[in-house]
This record gives sequence, structure tokens and C-alpha cells, in this order.
Amino acid sequence: MTNENIELHDNKSKKLSFEIENADIKELTTLGAAEYFKREFPDLNHSFSEKQKCVCCMDEGTAHKDINGEVKFAFAGSGILFPASSEEERLKKVANILIERGVTNITSHGGCGAAGLAYHRDFPDVGAKENLAEKIEAYAKAWSDKLADKIKELGHPAERTHIMAEDMERPTEFHNARVVYFDGVGGFNPNKEIGLPMGFVIERAYLPSEYTAEELKVAVNIAFGHHGFGELFSSDLPFIIIALAKSGEELYKLKNEILSVLSDNENLSGGKIKVDGLTV
Repeated sequence: MTNENIELHDNKSKKLSFEIENADIKELTTLGAAEYFKREFPDLNHSFSEKQKCVCCMDEGTAHKDINGEVKFAFAGSGILFPASSEEERLKKVANILIERGVTNITSHGGCGAAGLAYHRDFPDVGAKENLAEKIEAYAKAWSDKLADKIKELGHPAERTHIMAEDMERPTEFHNARVVYFDGVGGFNPNKEIGLPMGFVIERAYLPSEYTAEELKVAVNIAFGHHGFGELFSSDLPFIIIALAKSGEELYKLKNEILSVLSDNENLSGGKIKVDGLTV
């Protein structure tokens, strides 16, 4: 199969995947998040947990996956992008966050975009693209190994799980996220509720706002890039940022925070991104 035929096949697959959720997204857009979730998912609060056992990427393919039946904590690349002056400082900061959440299972996954960003951050002069995907996947695994070791060093148990790209809850070739769950409640696990719109999960409740702003930008860039649905989003079928909050006051603040983070994004001003939310 030629590269042109592969691209045509991928585009067809994207369009078919996009169409699968169009009716639900249209209803969500028309009703608004509060009414839509009240009608379709009245027991959504059982999808939240105060303590987690597993850390997974914010990627919809892992966020929507049941990983050994464990309650998950969403963290891009299992913390590989967390700001720090060195890898050692990053490991210590992320380990302490995960220990506080009760996490003992550190995961990595194939085709991790966060690991790709981290690889280029740490090796900015890398030129050769030969076996780049394999190098990035190895880098993601190495980070998770080091993180598990750091948690053990700090006196807590830790184990490792690697999720193959083909075992994620999305196609291996592209991201099928239609929304972002910007979680101000904490511990949201979309796999606990069947039929939720596919989406990235950002743990706003447990991570600093300066950092979750960067995760949000990454999620939006993926969704509108070559590896996401890109130009298929429109004002009628937008990419939706769904703030999850404990109160109306908190919801108002989260929505304003999201709007501020994306204030310069042309897809927001063009109506292809909608900011919505609900209280849980």
C-alpha cells in the first residue's frame, strides 16, 4: 500500500470514527453539559474516587480503559512533562504527588504523545527519525521504571504496567477524543460509566493550575492536529471542554480558567471549541 493510499485509508477511518459519536455530541452541544449528563448519566458521581491506585496518561485511550480494575489518576505521560529543573527533581515531585494519591501502579503506553514531547524536550538536537517511535516508547517505559524506583526509594510500594498501543481504548492510528474532562472534583474515571463521550482527562483538582494549563493546551493541539480529528470539528460539532466541579461557584471559576488558557486559540474564537461544564 502506498503512502497516499495509507493516508486515504486513515482519513476514511477517521471520518467513520467521528460519525459514530456525532449524534451524542450534537445532543451534548444542544442541551448543554448539565442537562445532557443529568439525562444520560444520572449516576456520574460514582465515577469519582478520592484515592487512586494507578496512574495513567490523560490520553483517552488509557483514561477510558479498565486497567486491572484499578481506580486511575490521569497525568500526561505519568508525569513525564511535569515542570522541573532536572529529571531527578521531576521524579521526586511526581513521586510525592502520586504517593499522596495512593498510587502504586505506574503505567506507560505505546504511542504516547506526552512522551514524544518529553523526548524532544530532553533531546532537542535529535535529527534522525529512524526508529523514532520505538525510541520514544522506550523513553516512556524508562521514565515509568525510574518513577516506580523513586516511589520505592521513598518507602512506598510501586509496580509497573505497560499498555501496548493496540490494547488502548482508541484506534492506534489516531486520537478519537471529542471532549476534555477538566476535572475539578478529582479522581474521575470515565471507564466507570459506559457510553461517555471519548475524552482526555485532566486532574485539575490535584495538580497545579499552571501545569494543567499546559496539559489542556497539549490536549487541544492533539485533537486539532494530524493525529486527532482536526478539520472535522466545526461550530455545529465542536471539541468540547467539560469542566467538572463540586459547586456552581467552582464551575464558574473553572470555565473562566479554561477560557483564559485558550484565549489565543483560533479554534475557540472560531467556534470549533466549546467550553461547558456541570456540577457533580
